Amino acid sequence: MSYTAADASGLERWLAGLLHYGTRLAAGTVAAGLAMALSGPWAHGWPSIPGVTGAQIMTAGVALFILLPIMRLILMLGVFLHQRDYRFSAITALVLMIVVVGSLIGMA
Repeated sequence: MSYTAADASGLERWLAGLLHYGTRLAAGTVAAGLAMALSGPWAHGWPSIPGVTGAQIMTAGVALFILLPIMRLILMLGVFLHQRDYRFSAITALVLMIVVVGSLIGMA
């Protein structure tokens, strides 16, 4: 199937939104964790979750930053499959598979 400029602009808008809001969410999570870590136990009235530290929240924010490129690949795969562009779908699926296999090897 042919890939037109209108399709590219739609995909670019989706990707821009994902990266924009994903970055805001991850940065906000890191900032919240940092605020919790810096406030220490003397902060009264801080809404805290029992058993969760500021460092754990910062780690979750960093994990969100790491997951953004993977989410980008998943979004691209969905858009390409929706457009029935199987060549780009196969390329995106291959790249996603390489990232997942590399992550699994790295965790072992």
